[in-house]
Amino acid sequence: MANWAKTAASRRGFLHTLCGGVAVTGAALLTGGRALAGDMSLSDRVDLVYSNQFRFDDSGQPRVSIGVMQGKREVLLSSPKGLRALPSGEGGTAIAGGGRWRIRVSNSKPAEQRFRVVLDAVPATQLRRAEDIAERWRGRGFAVAEREVGTLFGVSGKVLDTRRILLTTERLSSEREAEARARELAEAHGILPRLHPEVERRSRGRIVAEDLETGVKVEAEGVLWFAPSRGGLTTVHDVEDGAGHVLGDRPYRGQIYVAIDRNGKLAVVNLARESEILAGIVPAEIFASAPSEALKAQAVAARGHLLTKVGTRHLDDPFILCAHQHCQVYAGAGSEDSRTTAAVNRTIGRVLMRPNETQLVDTVYSANCGGHTEDNERVWPSPADPQLRGTVDPRQAERFGEGIDADNIDAWLAEAHDTYSRPRSSAVAEAYRWTATVDPSSVAGNPGVPADLGKLVGVELHARGRSGRATHATLHGVRRSVELHGELRIRRALGGLRSSMFVVEEQRDRHGRFVLRGGGYGHGVGMCQHGAMGMAAAGKTYGPILHHYYRDSKLVRLW
Repeated sequence: MANWAKTAASRRGFLHTLCGGVAVTGAALLTGGRALAGDMSLSDRVDLVYSNQFRFDDSGQPRVSIGVMQGKREVLLSSPKGLRALPSGEGGTAIAGGGRWRIRVSNSKPAEQRFRVVLDAVPATQLRRAEDIAERWRGRGFAVAEREVGTLFGVSGKVLDTRRILLTTERLSSEREAEARARELAEAHGILPRLHPEVERRSRGRIVAEDLETGVKVEAEGVLWFAPSRGGLTTVHDVEDGAGHVLGDRPYRGQIYVAIDRNGKLAVVNLARESEILAGIVPAEIFASAPSEALKAQAVAARGHLLTKVGTRHLDDPFILCAHQHCQVYAGAGSEDSRTTAAVNRTIGRVLMRPNETQLVDTVYSANCGGHTEDNERVWPSPADPQLRGTVDPRQAERFGEGIDADNIDAWLAEAHDTYSRPRSSAVAEAYRWTATVDPSSVAGNPGVPADLGKLVGVELHARGRSGRATHATLHGVRRSVELHGELRIRRALGGLRSSMFVVEEQRDRHGRFVLRGGGYGHGVGMCQHGAMGMAAAGKTYGPILHHYYRDSKLVRLW
């Protein structure tokens, strides 16, 4: 193979094919001078970005790929000390360039896909239970298929299993058809409206990257990586959220790669160490001013929340997780705070595991539990999780240790009981106890409420979870009534309540609105962030804080 290293004096007029469909036009300095042993074929490069397996760096930390944004025809990257284009990722040929690159997509074709609606999901180790659930769905007339997602990996002598068996419907020809079917089944059977994509042929296309300072162009099939030339950060310009709102320019650590997404457009992905990813996640999840032990608890919970999603989401995308609410909000290096970064670094590799130490605890959390957390199956259609049991705040265990129900919820909400989750700051006091009003003319047409409900005349609560959160309700309108199951459905139907831990006052206000008296902010499952802050302020360390919220869990260091 010819030596492709060129000096800066030779600027234009040649085209070199490197390997696997990669080409360079113009003057380029290729680190190493030749295609390296680490260079990969096209299929290897594409397989790499779709893999759900971790790769560990020299420090022993896993690297995680986070989709920053998708659906772009053109992307601008910059770094003050210059960027290197890496056709095969780290370890292969490197093309040194200037500080500003424009990346476009050419000759692309979207993926060919089919979709299934997920009826239920169980751990892959519970085969008998999966078959029993499948038989129940078949008894209702469904043609049930089983699909396995998640991953099985070993680290530090432990085998971690995040695999789940999805019980799905028949294949549907389009995403729109599948989404409509999912909404229909959610209304009829109370399932979560989730889709399982099946890729028959991956998207394909050519990525054209132009160095705006030197004029060098690099073309690659499928994917192209970039890294800062001498360390530092890479800025992705005009980052958008999942809804297409521009969030601005954002800097990121590690590498950025640009790949063809499932719609034949560009996906921008940040590939970085797990600790670097968490340093950009934790400040978006908790106040950076919180006590350090609460920040450590949040770092461990966020790490577990991230790891349990690996291989279960974005199966048809060239990354493991997204940077949005669907996965975890990640804003890159620009959102980092020294206190939360310190908490991440002081808990590196630490996760909560179930008693068998082969499965991670699903470390979900919410802002404020109102003094009592909730059983997971009372909030989401899911099996009871032994680590996600509703638990009263330790300071109220004697009086409310048996839980909150219809008989004592008035007393529970009437007093601002002294609990760890009661905020000391008046600025967030309404996360703990609150009052809301509901205009009876504004409910029809809310999520889960038919437009022909008419004016709301009554709210009937039939069942509550262990924390007192309403889990089954009927809204009575002048034209019809609608029955609601599930904590989130109830609060959305009533206009977006902070939680479903509420009672309806007998008397309406002077404007004829229903008056709701409630507590808590969020679903209440798992760790209560304000509660963790209160415990930390009282001197508790992050281990006991986590063990309070995730019953019988074990704190383990994996790397």
